[in-house]
Amino acid sequence: GRGRGRGQGPVAGDKSTTTSPAGLAIRSPLGRNSVCLRETMAGSPRSPLLLLAALALALALAVSPAAGQGHKGRLVGGLIDADVNEEGVQQALSFALSEYNKASNDAYHGRVLRVLRVRKQVVAGMNYFLEVEIGRTTCTKSQANLDNCPFPNQPDLQKKTLCSFQVYTVPWKGTTSLVKSSCRDE
Repeated sequence: GRGRGRGQGPVAGDKSTTTSPAGLAIRSPLGRNSVCLRETMAGSPRSPLLLLAALALALALAVSPAAGQGHKGRLVGGLIDADVNEEGVQQALSFALSEYNKASNDAYHGRVLRVLRVRKQVVAGMNYFLEVEIGRTTCTKSQANLDNCPFPNQPDLQKKTLCSFQVYTVPWKGTTSLVKSSCRDE
């Protein structure tokens, strides 16, 4: 085995030894074909391209929305529809409505008529995106219990407003803030 030159073949009687392109005798427990395969792959100009293609495919599958079966096609940090009955959504809706009533110049309290759409986004906390229709009630803002205020029956006293709110909450810090608020009368 030692001192043999390049191209002189395997050591006599040893079928698992071959000579490398550098002229060194190489022993393989898998036999001569495995060494040749490794030499062919390592020396092939297509090897880096195959490796890059395999890495690109693995990366594409890892970040593909459909790849994660448990996520049902959602990207981390992406907007997803939320159930209006979720506790976090209810708290965000209550907070947004409270802020709306504080900022409103109307003498009457506003209350949610309809929730049109609710989405949420996981960030360093939670963003809630709320699209709601708010109606004027018969209760003035000075009254104590405003949650069950009825809406007026008279058409001239009815007022509807479409609002979009973005509420940001950090539950573990106990903070909630109204990031965006946009309303227009119907």
